[in-house]
Amino acid sequence: MRIYELLIATLAVRFATAIGFATYKEIREGSDNSKAIAYSPLDRSHALFLYIQIIAGWDHVQIINDFKTLAQNYGSNGVSVIPRVRYGNPDGSVTTEPSDQALILDDVEIWAGVFSEVSDMIQIPVIQAGFLGLWGEWHSGPFCQAQGTDDSSANLDVKQQVVEALQQGSGHKIALRYPRDHQALFPGDRGVTLHNDCIFNGGPDGYDGGTFPAGDRQTWVDYTKHVASGSTYGGEGCNQAGDSTYDWSDWADLCGSDGLVSYINEFQIAYMNPGNPAPFQELFYDESWRDCVDAIQAALQQYS
Repeated sequence: MRIYELLIATLAVRFATAIGFATYKEIREGSDNSKAIAYSPLDRSHALFLYIQIIAGWDHVQIINDFKTLAQNYGSNGVSVIPRVRYGNPDGSVTTEPSDQALILDDVEIWAGVFSEVSDMIQIPVIQAGFLGLWGEWHSGPFCQAQGTDDSSANLDVKQQVVEALQQGSGHKIALRYPRDHQALFPGDRGVTLHNDCIFNGGPDGYDGGTFPAGDRQTWVDYTKHVASGSTYGGEGCNQAGDSTYDWSDWADLCGSDGLVSYINEFQIAYMNPGNPAPFQELFYDESWRDCVDAIQAALQQYS
């Protein structure tokens, strides 16, 4: 009886922590989010890949309430959420963080508290650090001019404060975008993981949209594996970065022996948004390639 109970408990934990495909969704401050926050069944997915777009200087009351409603609606249906907060404009377009450090850190503290508050409503496997840069991707903003020690000490301090405030306020694992920032701020620390917004953009030996700097790719591949493999590491593919060379529309190659499943296993990737890039989304919904999509899902669900 005890062996049986242990097996059930082990399976329950594995089911709770496996992610796999994470369905893209976004909510925006100042917009009508009623459709986005209402529950609708997900296709081959039990997780949301959620962008929360806020406007600098606004009080965030409406979008916080919308997020809490989403958390209740989806969490009660067994769906988890991987959130990232980014800044936008009142017209709905995306922008970088404001130049006011105090304002940013106030926003981080607010949202860390919100993520903590909803923990009894919905599972949050990981929070992507966000807040800085375009799309919250830690590039092109006033406080993220470069990666790692190439950035200023003042900017590195802001980056560290963002991550630590999210950690302490939410109680959840935090994912940084770039391994060089991770090494500069939390060297070797697997308690802070990574996310990758340009998975496989150059195929099995690519640079993943600057994730792995071209001048020393292997060093940062090895570092990424050291701190993030098997530690809720994931993200989405892309084909629009400057170093994008992979043809995502070549499904035979993508599904082949040196394709995406092999790459997932190499890095122990736990989740991916199947909505990006567009050819990957087309593959996801093409029933004639279902076996390939199922294999990708199974590979992702090995890791947590």
